[in-house]
Amino acid sequence: MKEIFANVRGVLGMAIELGISLIAIAVLVQILFGTQAFFGQNVVANITGLIGQLGSEGLVGLFAFGVLIYVFNKRGQPT
Repeated sequence: MKEIFANVRGVLGMAIELGISLIAIAVLVQILFGTQAFFGQNVVANITGLIGQLGSEGLVGLFAFGVLIYVFNKRGQPT
């Protein structure tokens, strides 16, 4: 059972890393080529909006941001 959870955790970790890499590439492409370069999406505005929403929610937003930071820091540590 531990092996199954370890495999699922590994797959999810790789998926998260892939997603973060895609976001970084999308931001870079948008900076270099403009707002309509990445499939017509304004990636930087979407990220800014998400951060703004977390900030406007006060304590709940701060807690959610803390959870996100914990998850991202946790995946880099050995198990």
